[in-house]
This record gives sequence, structure tokens and C-alpha cells, in this order.
Amino acid sequence: MKKILYATVCLTILGVASCKDDFLNRPTAGVQTEENFFKSPGAALKTVVKCYQVFNDAYGYEAPRAELGNMSTDDSNKGGSDAADRPFVADLGYGRALSSNPTLQSFWAASYLGIGNCNVGLANLPINTLLDDGGYKLKDEVKSRYLAEMQFLRAYLYFELVKVFGGVPIIDKTMPVSYSNSLKRATSTEIFNFIISDLEAAANKLPKKNETQASDRGRATREAAWAMQARVYLYFAKSNTALFEKAKDAAKKVIDENSFSLTANFQDLFLKDGYKTSEPIFSIIKGDDPGLNIYGAFTPVYTSPRGQTGAYGFDQPTQNLVDEFEPGDPRLLFTILEPGDVFAKASGQEVLNFSSYPSTGYHNRKSYLNPLRRGAGWGDDAWTFHTIRYADVLLMYAEALLESNGDKSMVVTYINRVRTRASNSSRTDAEATSRVRTIANIPLTNVLATADLRKAIRHERRVEFAMEYQRLSDLQRWNVYVETMNNYAAKPFSNSRGAAFKKGVNELFPIPQAEIDRSGGSTTQNPGY
Repeated sequence: MKKILYATVCLTILGVASCKDDFLNRPTAGVQTEENFFKSPGAALKTVVKCYQVFNDAYGYEAPRAELGNMSTDDSNKGGSDAADRPFVADLGYGRALSSNPTLQSFWAASYLGIGNCNVGLANLPINTLLDDGGYKLKDEVKSRYLAEMQFLRAYLYFELVKVFGGVPIIDKTMPVSYSNSLKRATSTEIFNFIISDLEAAANKLPKKNETQASDRGRATREAAWAMQARVYLYFAKSNTALFEKAKDAAKKVIDENSFSLTANFQDLFLKDGYKTSEPIFSIIKGDDPGLNIYGAFTPVYTSPRGQTGAYGFDQPTQNLVDEFEPGDPRLLFTILEPGDVFAKASGQEVLNFSSYPSTGYHNRKSYLNPLRRGAGWGDDAWTFHTIRYADVLLMYAEALLESNGDKSMVVTYINRVRTRASNSSRTDAEATSRVRTIANIPLTNVLATADLRKAIRHERRVEFAMEYQRLSDLQRWNVYVETMNNYAAKPFSNSRGAAFKKGVNELFPIPQAEIDRSGGSTTQNPGY
């Protein structure tokens, strides 16, 4: 009887349950879905952090940043073990990049992945009741900040793309895979408008630096959004000179806040705690603590000398860049490394030797970590890259002021602030046991209002930001990239690099063919490729 009753009860339960439509459609236990993720504690912050993580991509962001920003220009050669080591990187600087170039493909994919992460957050944060890490309702002002950070990062990534490829598809929301067949390139002007719209919205909601905590370093602020606006306006002023006025106003907002200042000693920017100084406005700060799942930068091992260091030896400064520095400019010592430079190790010394591989005779000091700063996993290290620093804002302001017919006496004031800081900086490498090169104690003279100020600004930008990946963008926006590379090809040490550059073609790089194929041809190629 008990067996029959048990069976009857079971059948009854199953019968009742089977009448309910959702019985077989219940969510699988323990599976994270987008819907329940955004209802979980801390989901909003995790979403923002995911957007910043594009900067962690070694071969999607870090390597292309150096390969495009430096190695495609007259500032540095490819380097590596030999010509067969990532030969497609050399193609960028020789003007022969193909649409199958792995650097371009990786950079495109990583940038759109970052944009996609921002789109997910921008779509979901406004429509969900969000919880903080403690499970309490997220404050409106915190959510507003998160949304602004994602708009800033999306604008930043689109700006990176437009500089390399020109107009690209604008994707501002999550799309089904089928949509790829209708992805068409926006014009550069449409990209510009989209970027500025995002930056304006971000600037209205982001906190100012003085409203943040020390733990917020590395996150976007209102001043960072203004500085990015200045940079974007300056770039697009190459085809619309009216934008110089807007660039000037955006840079002046940063200056007038008085939240930043030039770091007194130039090298301090690139030492261990450089991100804590007064100058960085937006920096990518990498840690190195695998026990806490904090992993560091790839750039130092990618660009440091080969041989005893165990590094890869890419991104070698050219003689042409070295010759740009004036006698007595200490920035040269903190921009290049040379054979025979000595740095202390935990036991013994590291003496740099470039003789086992082809080299220009120089490596990047700004990205070199001395042995005592390297982590246990060399190649994943605590290192900071300053994407925007106050010196850049001062020189952007000077340039925008000059190009908008402003007061030349004010133009030289801002140029000379940067030069004076350099001139007053130490001429001794704080981390080195010894350096082959010595810098003469010759002060840098002030630039006069009667000088060729456009030439002075361009010189100052080249030496101040040497090997900081700004050279390509500067040459492009000055409309001199092709001519500069053609001229560089005539130098005795150039190996004719740059001779193949052509006007109307090499101002931009080819759209990856894989992306054109993926779009079914709706995304078109740049002229000449």
C-alpha cells in the first residue's frame, strides 16, 4: 500500500509539474547569464574593469602600440633577433604593409573587443538595478561615473582605430553576428563626431582629479577627457583648421584646473613610482602580483635588449632620433640605452651587449626595467605607460594657440616650461651603475617668440615624447608622414626604409582583409591596397 501511495504521489507531482510551461525551461543552476550577472553584487565595477582590460592584450594592444607608434616611423627600427623575426612589423615602416598584416589584424580585433565590452556595459548598466560589492543598491553617482568611464574608453579606442585606418565601422551597441554582413565604414568625420560626443558626455560625468582617491590612479578623470578632446581636435585640425580653437580651449581647461604639474625631474616619470608623480593625466598602470591575479606589462620584455637580459630586442631608436636632441638635453639619456651600460642585479651586474643581433646601437630606456625591478615572470612586469601627461597638454596648448593665430609670447611661455623642466633635470641615471653616455651640463636655451615656432613645437614634441608611441600620430596630423619617411630613406643609416611611401596611400594602413571578408565585402579597403 505504501508503495502504491508513493507511486501515486510521485505521479501526481509529475502530472501537476508537467502542466507548468516553465518546468523544463528553468535556468540551469550555477550558470551565469547576462541577466543574472547584472543583478549580482559588484557587477557594474567588474564590467568597467573589463573595459580597461583591452590594455592588457600583449599582441593586440601593447605590441601594436609600439609597432605602429614608433616602428612605423623614423624614430625606431623593428629590431628583434633578425629580419625574419616578425618581418611584418618591418613592413609597416617600409610602406609595404599588406592587408594580411598580423599587427593590423590583432590591433583591429583587440580594439573592437574593447569597444564591444564598453557597449555591453553602456547597454546594461542603465536598465538594471545594480548592487555594490556589499550587496547594497549602487549609488546613482557611482553608476554615472562608470558609464562615463566606458564612454571615455570607447572614444579612446575609436581614436586609436581612426588614426591607423581612417574611417571604420561605428558599432555603438551589441550586435548579432548576422549584422557583420552590413558593417560599412563610417567616414573620418563621422568617427570624429562620434568620438567627441562620447568625450563630451564623459567629461560631464567623470570626477575631477581632486575628487578622486589615490586608489583611483589609472582611471579616467574629467581632465583626462578634456586632454583627449584636445588631442582629437588637434588631430582632425589637419583637415579643418577651425578645430585649433577648440583644441586650445580643451587644453586650457586642464591647465586652469591646476591639478597637474610637470614632474620636477624628467626621469622620475619612468621610475617605479612614476605614476604617483604630479604629471600623469591618464596612465596604464601594470602590477605584478600573480598571487592576487595581478599581471603586468609585456612591453618591457618586448622592447628591451636581447642577450643577457633575455628580452626580445624590438623597437630600436634610430640615429636620426638621437641626432634630434640638442647638446646638454638630459632627456636623451633617459630615452636611449647603449652597449656597455651597466645595471645592478641581485647578484652581480647586467652589462648591456647588442653584438649578437642586428641593432641600431640603441634601445628604449623608458621601457627598460633594470634587473631589480623585474618580476618573477620576466615579461609580465610592474610598469606604467603614460598615455597622456601634463607636458603633452602644455605643448598641445602651445600648438593650438600658435595655429589659431594666438599670442606668440604665450606660445613660447608654454614651450619653455617643458624645456626648462628638461634642462633642470638630473643628468645622471638614478638606476644605473654606469652609463656610457654623459650629458654635458649645458642649459637648454629658451625659445624666442621670433623663432620658427611651428618647427620649435615639432622638435620639442619629438624629443619630449621620444619612444612614447606618439610619433606616428604627430606626423599624420601634420600631414608630413609620407614626406618624412621619404626623406628618412635618404639617410645613410636608413637602409632605404621609407622610400616606398606614396602620397594618397601610406597616410593610412590597410584594412585587415579578414575583416573585409567577414563583412561580406560591405567593409571596403583603403585606396592603394
